[in-house]
Amino acid sequence: MSAGPLPSRFVKMAGAGNDFVMFLGAPSGHAGEAEAIRRLCDRRTGIGADGVLFVRHDGAEVVADYFNADGGASLFCANGTRCAARLASRVLGVPGDFVVRTGWGPVEARVGADGRVTIGLPEAVRPGRTLPTLGLGGGTIAAEAVEVLVGVPHLVVAVAEGVALAALDLARLGPPLRRHPEMPEGANVNFVAPVGPSSLGIRTWERGVENETLACGSGTVAAAVVASLRDGDAPPLRVKTRSGETLTVDFARSGKAASGIRLTGDARILFEGEIRWEEWR
Repeated sequence: MSAGPLPSRFVKMAGAGNDFVMFLGAPSGHAGEAEAIRRLCDRRTGIGADGVLFVRHDGAEVVADYFNADGGASLFCANGTRCAARLASRVLGVPGDFVVRTGWGPVEARVGADGRVTIGLPEAVRPGRTLPTLGLGGGTIAAEAVEVLVGVPHLVVAVAEGVALAALDLARLGPPLRRHPEMPEGANVNFVAPVGPSSLGIRTWERGVENETLACGSGTVAAAVVASLRDGDAPPLRVKTRSGETLTVDFARSGKAASGIRLTGDARILFEGEIRWEEWR
């Protein structure tokens, strides 16, 4: 097998429908690395994924480096980190509870016997500014969105009462808000509707993927924190994703912040494979 810009061996994983190509080791910094990630994440001519993670065991910690589907590095991906923890436990043999070092900071991880993974976020999360939704939605979404930083920037947008979350046209609503003029770095945009006591439905338009994803872990946390601190929902909150899988977000409310945040959900090893780089030239 000829050498390529990324390792040949990979593992495909998914967490609540958020899917990733996983490599064991560290990013190479190869000049063609970003382009190779873009090609691998293409769902027609590549493997297909929302992003790529490089996972390795470094002393007492597991290290996870995350790249979006557009090839750009990102500080954090919650579902990707959960998948990295499952891979470290199942493939690298890392025992017990451990820490996954991310670009955002150290993340505590616990892998259950059932394959479900809980991570503890490194910082408290608090809702920030309220920003206009730019006149989008025609009454189907709220006039204002809430800014929330969960390692990466998010907007949380409430869906109008009586409007079905599934009926929203995210291809129209997502891109303008993802590039909101008040957020120069861009944001993931989470459209949220209550489905019961401490239960939400969510759909997310992700930056770096530039499309709707079946789940977004950090977006789920952002939505749960807003629902609890702004709307009064008591933690833990159950959040049903576009894939149909449910993520659970637990935390302690402390003034205008949520601390001790834990995100729990499935993390599945789907298949392993080998990339034939000589065919990609």
